[in-house]
Amino acid sequence: MKLIAKSFIYLAFSLLTSLANGASYDCTVTKKLDFENVYQPSQMEKYKFSARIHDSEKPKVDRCSIKPNDNKVTCDSYDIDRVEVDKHVGYKKFYLFRSQFDIQLFPDGKFVENNGRGGIAFGTCKLL
Repeated sequence: MKLIAKSFIYLAFSLLTSLANGASYDCTVTKKLDFENVYQPSQMEKYKFSARIHDSEKPKVDRCSIKPNDNKVTCDSYDIDRVEVDKHVGYKKFYLFRSQFDIQLFPDGKFVENNGRGGIAFGTCKLL
């Protein structure tokens, strides 16, 4: 139990340190839903939804997926308007005001994306 607690503290500290100093994260979407449907595993495999979070002085988020007709990855890049850090849990929230988009990065490497149009995605990130 002590080892698990120490490991969690180390991981949380590592993430918070990298968040404070600037880093990039490659995030894979593992679950996606909106007001009309829940994406099935076959759709998740077909489109390979992902996000890349660039946490720096000028933060950015890239949202990517496979373009079905050419089987190529296509990404949209967004300059983030505001970043907030939760003092209690330690997650970081990146806001894009004009489209009401936000993405939250948690100390355990998980993330939640709210696309601002009624859809949300969940997944895990790894430090690049």
